[in-house]
Formats: sequence, C-alpha cells, structure tokens
Amino acid sequence: MFEAFAERDYRRFWIAQFISNIGSWMQGLAQGWLVYRLTDSPFLLGFVAFANSAPSLLFMLPAGVLADHLDRLRTFRASQITQALSALLIALSIYTGHIGVWQIVAASLISGVAISFSAPAYQAMVVDLLDDRTRLSNAVAMNSLQFNLSRALGPLLAGLTLHAWGSFWCFFVNALSFVPQIFVLGRLQKRQVRAEPIGAMSTRLAEGLRYVHGDRVMKLLLAIVAIISLLGYPYVTLMPMAARLLYAHDDARGLGILMGSIGVGALLGALALSVRTPLNLMRIIIVSLAAFGLALGASGLTHARLIVVPLLAICGCAMVVCAALCNTAIQQRVPDAMRGRVLSMYTFGFFGFLPFGNLLAGAIAEHRGLPMTMIVLGGGLVAAAIAAIIVSSHAKQSPNRP
Repeated sequence: MFEAFAERDYRRFWIAQFISNIGSWMQGLAQGWLVYRLTDSPFLLGFVAFANSAPSLLFMLPAGVLADHLDRLRTFRASQITQALSALLIALSIYTGHIGVWQIVAASLISGVAISFSAPAYQAMVVDLLDDRTRLSNAVAMNSLQFNLSRALGPLLAGLTLHAWGSFWCFFVNALSFVPQIFVLGRLQKRQVRAEPIGAMSTRLAEGLRYVHGDRVMKLLLAIVAIISLLGYPYVTLMPMAARLLYAHDDARGLGILMGSIGVGALLGALALSVRTPLNLMRIIIVSLAAFGLALGASGLTHARLIVVPLLAICGCAMVVCAALCNTAIQQRVPDAMRGRVLSMYTFGFFGFLPFGNLLAGAIAEHRGLPMTMIVLGGGLVAAAIAAIIVSSHAKQSPNRP
C-alpha cells in the first residue's frame, strides 16, 4: 500500500508537502470566510478564487516547457517561498486591522503566479523522487492521499481556529507551514534528466501540443480534467455560502463541518486508490465523473444537513478518484522528454478553467441562489460523463497510439 515510502526522498517530500497543504487548506477556508464576511457577495467570493487561478491562463503552459529544461526542485522551492511571504503579509494586515478585499485579491494573484510556475514542476518531479520507477503509480496515488488527508484536516483545524481565535492565525499558520518544505527541497537528491532546449519556447510548446493532439485518449483525459475544473471544483468556493444557509449564525463551525466532509470523502477515495490502482482506468474515471455530478446536483435539492453532509463526502470522493486516475493514466502514457509539457496541460486543464468556473458559479449563485447553482453544475458533470462514454468508445474502435 505504501511502497513509495520505501524511497527516502519521496517520504521526506511527502511529509513536508502534507504539512504545507494543511496550512494551505486552512488559509483557503479562512480566506473564503473572510471575503464573505467583508462583502456578503457570492460574486466577490468567486472573484477572489478567480484571481488565484487566473494567472495559470498566461503562465501554466510556458511553465510546462520550463519544467522540462530547468531545475524543478529550485522552481518549486521559489514558489513555496513566494506563497509563504504572501500569506504572511495578509496575516499582518489582519493583525493591524488594515485588511480589505482588494488586498486579498492582490495576494491571491501573487500566489496564483507562483503556483502557475510550480504546478507543472510539481507534477513532473514526482518521478524525480524515485530510484525505482515501478513505484510511480503508487507515488501518484500517495500524493493524492496526502493532498486529501490535508484537505480533511486543514478545514477542520481552520474551522476550530476561526471559531476560537479568528482568521489571523489561519494565515499565519499557513505561512509557517511552508518552512519544512523549503528546508527539505534544498536537501533532495537531484535525479532530473533535463531535456536539451531545441528551438524557441513556442516551438517546444507546439511540439507538446502536437503530441497530445495525436493521442485520442490523452485528449479525452485532459478534457475530463477541464470539465472537473469548470463545473466540479467551483462548488468548494461556495461553501461559505452553504455554511451561512445551513448553519445560520454558527457559520464558522458549519464551514469546517462542510469542508471536513468533502475532505473525508476525498481521503477515502485516495486511500482506495493507494491500496490498488484499477485496471480499467477509463471506466472508473467516467463512473466517478457521473457520481460526482449526481451527488452535487442532489445536494441542491435539500437543506437537510444530515443529507447534504454525506452528499458532499461523495462529491469529495468522486472528484479525487476522477482527477487522480486521470493523472495516473497520463503519467503512464507520457515519455520523459514530454513529461513537463504534457503535465502542464494537465495542470492547465485544472487551473486554467477553474477561474471561469468560479466566476460562473458565483454569478449563478448571485442571481439564482445556491441550490440552483449546485443543480446546474451537477447536471453539467453528468452530461460530460455521457459524452465521455461516447468519445471513449470511438477511441477504442480507432486507436492511434498504444
């Protein structure tokens, strides 16, 4: 189950990244709560999330080219330092009482730029942490486990922290949580084999795009990731609104419960994948996409907490299974020389469509309310799953790359 932990560098990286992600989830929840408290606007709630994701539209794909040629460890370390300073500045603004929504937007943009350059490097460097590449599938699953374990713990800790001490400590703890990762990244063995840059960046990017264009399965996997980003993940951004709706004046505690339920579901999905990677990846990907849509749509049909909380857990489980298996399938298919560029398309598929999904969800919630937003997003995911079945069957009939 934990075979990737036999690799010393991977184990150290995993633990440090787990600590960092707990802090990031704490800040993410506190940031949404703070924005909604300052503005009472679902649209601005979505707009702040848009600011965090928007830089990926400009930088994510070029960063994938750089991930094939630059030192991935240094790139990722620089991003961690930038995000730590951004969190610290917001914490100090809260502490001094000079915090406004546009400061949060500016910090989100700075973090978004840092993430845009580090995300392709992070995805591509997983293989660089391993001496035995047969452990790659387990390493990808363990990354998903780490991410979703932090998703379960981070919001829970944030909810308790918000209720007891306020938002300052969520941002300050996040700033501190980057320190172990920054330390570990400077002490990992360098295994990356850098590809020689041939031609202009646009030429190298075009080469990666041509590779993906020639692989029907790869295109379908990337399209599913984009759909999850556009119609699936934005529901998380609206959880402060759901907490206000379901828990009234105890919304800080309620937000922790809702986000914790999503995290628990995601953790269970990641645990299942770490035990065993399914043989028929595409079938499970499509089933999980449909389950995500059905659970999300159903959560908009009721205000009963005892029903909504488990439905959100199903959403968390289905979303992580779908996204993690897409990542695994891509990692298994892509050659090393193209790894950074193709995985930048994976991260672009997620981050690039996320800002538009957040704006869309925020706009619908502003004018039609949260229940209708959940129904629309869930229905879109189910329709995408049906389309994926059709496309997948055509790809099997006319394969063009093993």
